Amino acid sequence: MKSKSMLFCLFFCLVSVAGFTYSPDHITVDERLLWKTMTGREAGQELLKFRFASDPVGFAARFVLFLNQGRSTSEILAMLRVVGLPLRPREISAMEDVYLDNSAEISFYNIIENGYSLECHATPATRFSIVFLNAAERQAYQICHERGYESLADNEKKVFNNLEGRLCVWASKRKIHLGGPRLTFDRVKPILLYAEPELD
Repeated sequence: MKSKSMLFCLFFCLVSVAGFTYSPDHITVDERLLWKTMTGREAGQELLKFRFASDPVGFAARFVLFLNQGRSTSEILAMLRVVGLPLRPREISAMEDVYLDNSAEISFYNIIENGYSLECHATPATRFSIVFLNAAERQAYQICHERGYESLADNEKKVFNNLEGRLCVWASKRKIHLGGPRLTFDRVKPILLYAEPELD
């Protein structure tokens, strides 16, 4: 009985260490620097190694790491062409865990610094997308978070309000659907009535 307890404890510790190792916060400095030097295509090839090794958690951690390094649109597209879309269900599930642990960095930081946001929503199953922001949206978002909503000019408020909808649900342009169920038009239509098509 004691040996069974020890085996269970050892197994639990190994699982915990594995989860710890794959957290984006605990990827080594050397590996982070290596990823920083990769092109989008090279990053995609590295991500495929985790997919072929049946390691969705490692895949998810490095997918998010890549996006958090301030990549250009062309680099992101190059990576996605190699990886292929949609992402696998297990990869989407693993990315959800990463997102929940790092949502502030993944969304707020990337919007301000890089001009895009990795968005995670339920429909009811989890779906992921990358939404790209233009200069006006980034400016309105930054002003609102630094000085408050009331400090926005009228046009900036319109842009900011519309941006919230784009990030949450209905963006049709400047967006890449990564995986998970897509919203049907019938479900989105009531929300679209409040959208500003010219701002999409």
